[in-house]
Amino acid sequence: DLPAVLHLLAKWNMEPKSATQTGVRPERDHIETGNTFVAFLQDRLVGVSSFLMIDAVHAETASLAVDPEFLGCGIGHKLQHRRLEEMRNRGVRHVRTEADRPNVIRWYVEKFGYRKTGIIPKRHDFGDHRRSEWTLLELDLEAWAATE
Repeated sequence: DLPAVLHLLAKWNMEPKSATQTGVRPERDHIETGNTFVAFLQDRLVGVSSFLMIDAVHAETASLAVDPEFLGCGIGHKLQHRRLEEMRNRGVRHVRTEADRPNVIRWYVEKFGYRKTGIIPKRHDFGDHRRSEWTLLELDLEAWAATE
Protein backbone atom coordinates (compact mmCIF):
# COMPACT_ATOMS: atom_id res chain seq x y z
CA ASP A 1 0.00 0.00 0.00
CA LEU A 2 2.99 2.34 0.43
CA PRO A 3 3.03 3.67 -3.17
CA ALA A 4 -0.71 4.46 -2.95
CA VAL A 5 -0.21 6.11 0.46
CA LEU A 6 2.62 8.28 -0.90
CA HIS A 7 0.51 9.22 -3.93
CA LEU A 8 -2.39 10.28 -1.68
CA LEU A 9 -0.09 12.29 0.62
CA ALA A 10 1.38 14.04 -2.44
CA LYS A 11 -2.08 15.35 -3.33
CA TRP A 12 -1.90 17.37 -0.09
CA ASN A 13 1.85 18.21 -0.30
CA MET A 14 2.46 15.94 2.70
CA GLU A 15 4.58 13.14 1.30
CA PRO A 16 7.79 12.45 3.24
CA LYS A 17 10.88 14.17 1.90
CA SER A 18 14.57 13.77 2.59
CA ALA A 19 16.92 16.49 3.81
CA THR A 20 18.50 16.56 0.35
CA GLN A 21 15.10 17.36 -1.17
CA THR A 22 14.34 20.16 1.29
CA GLY A 23 17.76 21.57 2.16
CA VAL A 24 16.79 21.36 5.86
CA ARG A 25 15.57 18.76 8.31
CA PRO A 26 12.24 17.87 6.68
CA GLU A 27 8.85 18.11 8.30
CA ARG A 28 8.39 14.37 7.62
CA ASP A 29 11.07 12.07 6.24
CA HIS A 30 9.37 8.69 6.64
CA ILE A 31 6.19 6.85 7.48
CA GLU A 32 6.16 4.43 10.39
CA THR A 33 4.13 1.68 8.78
CA GLY A 34 3.45 -0.01 12.13
CA ASN A 35 1.70 3.18 13.26
CA THR A 36 -0.23 3.80 10.05
CA PHE A 37 -3.89 3.21 9.24
CA VAL A 38 -5.42 3.17 5.78
CA ALA A 39 -8.99 3.36 4.54
CA PHE A 40 -10.16 1.59 1.41
CA LEU A 41 -13.40 1.78 -0.53
CA GLN A 42 -13.57 -1.36 -2.63
CA ASP A 43 -9.95 -1.62 -3.87
CA ARG A 44 -9.16 2.09 -3.76
CA LEU A 45 -7.09 3.72 -1.02
CA VAL A 46 -9.08 6.78 0.09
CA GLY A 47 -7.43 7.75 3.38
CA VAL A 48 -4.37 7.44 5.58
CA SER A 49 -3.35 8.47 9.08
CA SER A 50 -0.32 7.73 11.20
CA PHE A 51 1.48 8.71 14.37
CA LEU A 52 4.96 8.84 15.84
CA MET A 53 5.81 7.70 19.35
CA ILE A 54 7.84 10.31 21.22
CA ASP A 55 8.17 8.34 24.46
CA ALA A 56 6.02 5.92 26.46
CA VAL A 57 3.26 8.47 27.15
CA HIS A 58 3.67 11.09 24.38
CA ALA A 59 2.95 10.79 20.66
CA GLU A 60 2.58 13.07 17.66
CA THR A 61 0.07 12.61 14.89
CA ALA A 62 1.34 12.53 11.33
CA SER A 63 -0.05 12.37 7.84
CA LEU A 64 -3.83 12.45 8.00
CA ALA A 65 -5.06 12.68 4.42
CA VAL A 66 -8.28 11.82 2.62
CA ASP A 67 -8.66 11.60 -1.13
CA PRO A 68 -10.19 14.95 -2.19
CA GLU A 69 -13.01 13.10 -3.97
CA PHE A 70 -14.14 11.66 -0.63
CA LEU A 71 -13.93 14.68 1.68
CA GLY A 72 -16.96 15.03 3.93
CA CYS A 73 -17.73 11.30 4.03
CA GLY A 74 -16.40 10.70 7.55
CA ILE A 75 -13.23 8.89 6.47
CA GLY A 76 -10.91 11.35 8.22
CA HIS A 77 -12.96 11.15 11.40
CA LYS A 78 -12.77 7.35 11.44
CA LEU A 79 -9.02 7.38 10.78
CA GLN A 80 -8.42 9.96 13.51
CA HIS A 81 -10.59 8.08 15.99
CA ARG A 82 -8.81 4.80 15.23
CA ARG A 83 -5.32 6.23 15.69
CA LEU A 84 -6.31 7.93 18.95
CA GLU A 85 -7.68 4.60 20.21
CA GLU A 86 -4.46 2.83 19.22
CA MET A 87 -2.27 5.43 20.90
CA ARG A 88 -4.33 5.18 24.07
CA ASN A 89 -4.13 1.37 23.99
CA ARG A 90 -0.34 1.69 23.84
CA GLY A 91 -0.27 3.87 26.94
CA VAL A 92 -0.03 7.29 25.31
CA ARG A 93 -1.61 10.00 27.43
CA HIS A 94 -0.64 13.17 25.57
CA VAL A 95 -0.93 13.80 21.81
CA ARG A 96 0.58 16.66 19.86
CA THR A 97 -0.61 17.66 16.39
CA GLU A 98 0.59 20.31 13.97
CA ALA A 99 -1.95 21.67 11.48
CA ASP A 100 -1.93 24.51 8.97
CA ARG A 101 -5.42 24.62 7.46
CA PRO A 102 -7.94 26.66 9.51
CA ASN A 103 -10.79 24.25 8.80
CA VAL A 104 -8.67 21.29 9.94
CA ILE A 105 -7.58 23.13 13.09
CA ARG A 106 -11.21 23.87 13.89
CA TRP A 107 -12.11 20.21 13.20
CA TYR A 108 -9.49 18.94 15.68
CA VAL A 109 -10.70 21.37 18.35
CA GLU A 110 -14.45 20.89 17.86
CA LYS A 111 -14.61 17.15 17.13
CA PHE A 112 -11.83 15.80 19.35
CA GLY A 113 -11.23 18.35 22.10
CA TYR A 114 -7.77 19.53 21.16
CA ARG A 115 -6.58 22.88 22.47
CA LYS A 116 -4.34 25.33 20.64
CA THR A 117 -1.00 25.74 22.39
CA GLY A 118 1.17 27.78 20.02
CA ILE A 119 2.50 28.49 16.56
CA ILE A 120 5.82 27.46 15.02
CA PRO A 121 7.31 28.20 11.59
CA LYS A 122 7.46 25.50 8.96
CA ARG A 123 10.93 24.32 7.99
CA HIS A 124 10.03 24.09 4.29
CA ASP A 125 7.02 24.02 1.96
CA PHE A 126 4.86 21.23 3.36
CA GLY A 127 1.10 20.96 3.62
CA ASP A 128 -0.78 24.09 2.60
CA HIS A 129 1.50 26.10 0.25
CA ARG A 130 -0.14 29.35 1.39
CA ARG A 131 0.86 28.93 5.04
CA SER A 132 4.34 29.29 6.53
CA GLU A 133 3.54 28.19 10.07
CA TRP A 134 1.95 25.37 12.04
CA THR A 135 -0.65 25.75 14.74
CA LEU A 136 0.31 23.45 17.60
CA LEU A 137 -2.55 21.45 19.07
CA GLU A 138 -2.51 19.21 22.12
CA LEU A 139 -4.89 16.56 23.36
CA ASP A 140 -5.18 14.78 26.71
CA LEU A 141 -6.15 11.26 25.67
CA GLU A 142 -7.75 10.43 29.00
CA ALA A 143 -10.03 13.47 28.72
CA TRP A 144 -10.84 12.51 25.12
CA ALA A 145 -11.63 8.90 26.08
CA ALA A 146 -13.98 10.10 28.82
CA THR A 147 -16.08 11.88 26.18
CA GLU A 148 -16.30 8.91 23.81
